[in-house]
Amino acid sequence: MKWVWLCVTTIHCSAVLAADVFEVLAVEYPPFTSSRTGDGGLAFQILRQAFPEYNFKPYMVPPKRAYQMMQNGQWCMSFYPSSPGTASHKIVLSAHQIGIGLIRSRQTEPFKWGKLDELAGLHVALLRSGEGSAFVNKFNQAGLLITYTETIQQSIDLMLRKRVDVAMYDDYNYKKLPAALQQQIQFSETMLLQTPVTLFANPDCHGPLPKKIKLHTLPAAISIPVPPASD
Repeated sequence: MKWVWLCVTTIHCSAVLAADVFEVLAVEYPPFTSSRTGDGGLAFQILRQAFPEYNFKPYMVPPKRAYQMMQNGQWCMSFYPSSPGTASHKIVLSAHQIGIGLIRSRQTEPFKWGKLDELAGLHVALLRSGEGSAFVNKFNQAGLLITYTETIQQSIDLMLRKRVDVAMYDDYNYKKLPAALQQQIQFSETMLLQTPVTLFANPDCHGPLPKKIKLHTLPAAISIPVPPASD
């Protein structure tokens, strides 16, 4: 059984490496997806638990390229989220909801907002994507100044070096930061979104995966290495 990538005219289409090996589009977002681990990260661990009869291979690309590939239909499975207007099936893999919010240098007052435009004028670090991204447009429309990064490690480093005021981050990674670093960083009480670990499947590809499966929990004890701030 082979899964061939959806072909687009004038765009090169590559087949999967071998029978029963399925490529999954992903970006560097440890511990969930990462090329620095032998298994691809937590999301791939959960995916393999859900579908032990299949072999999955991470296909790691920069965030902007992942966005463009999905917009152009050059994908079959992805951990990079599909944007509105991109047809996809969502396969929920985890019972745990991951909260996506913002981090900043710790302050005495609570870090929350009613509307995003209350943060207008702040510099925010976001993972790079396409200019048409609906998620990014929310920040542009709210009047925040965007600095794009390739990884969340770069985002947190920019915030610690005071190159940006706030950075997108998630509560799972935040809880795994060293205690000393947590004392320097404040995670927002307001969430931008909450999502389980989700696999996106292109409906134009004829894949074998069912839509409903047993949900898995995320492991509790994962240490997240974070590079020290530098001038």
